[in-house]
Amino acid sequence: MSSTKPDDSSPLIAGLVPKWAVAAFAVDVFFVLLFAFAGRQSHDSGPALVVLRIAWPFLIGLAAAWAVLIWRRWPAARAWPAGVIVWLGTYVIGMVLRGLSGEGLAPAFLVVSLLFLGLTLVGWRGYVSAKLHYRSRRVG
Repeated sequence: MSSTKPDDSSPLIAGLVPKWAVAAFAVDVFFVLLFAFAGRQSHDSGPALVVLRIAWPFLIGLAAAWAVLIWRRWPAARAWPAGVIVWLGTYVIGMVLRGLSGEGLAPAFLVVSLLFLGLTLVGWRGYVSAKLHYRSRRVG
């Protein structure tokens, strides 16, 4: 993995050079789609488009949370505050849109989605932060 530090001419997006910002956003999208896919597998074995029907409110929440990261210039790869903002923004906006669209909000779904999205959206950031911290201490 090459350095996430920009050269002097690189603009930053959410605290990262553009290619790493795109990669971080793609990881978040992957986990939201994995969440929707797992839900589809558990409850509805219909067509693959069901995944998008489940995912769309959370993808909008994810995009809104990322807009906050970019606006505030918070480093997107950090667990705090970026990971928590992405997690809670994705969850809250996703659930509001899901409810407004007439989809179910069963208590078990609320809990499972809160835990899954928290574990994945904050978790990968915690792992990357720990890995970079460990690597910098070994080199330095």
